[in-house]
Amino acid sequence: MYCSKCGTQSSEGDVFCRKCGQPISGAVPTSAPKATQTPAPPVTIAIQGAPEQRTSGLAIASLVLGILGISILAIIFGGIAISQTGKNPNLSGRGMAIAGFILGIVGIVVSFFVILAIMFHL
Repeated sequence: MYCSKCGTQSSEGDVFCRKCGQPISGAVPTSAPKATQTPAPPVTIAIQGAPEQRTSGLAIASLVLGILGISILAIIFGGIAISQTGKNPNLSGRGMAIAGFILGIVGIVVSFFVILAIMFHL
């Protein structure tokens, strides 16, 4: 027998062409077991959306107030925001809260030294 695709001569018991792999017409497999497919049961996958990450408004306010030099509010808002972001994993802005808190403390320390300098130079 010859392959109908590439023309290669095949042996008596060949089911597929040795060169191209094409099934040989007229050849019957001698002892090839038939594979039976059983359909798999449908799988239901529940995808739960990740909770939305949001930034703490108090952290933003703390940072802005610390930059503007409104130190007392920067410290208060920063402390509250640090506490909130530590408790709630969906709330971001901890770095801004810490920066605002530190800027508030620096602002108070600088103000204290400026007041001392003014008092002793008069």
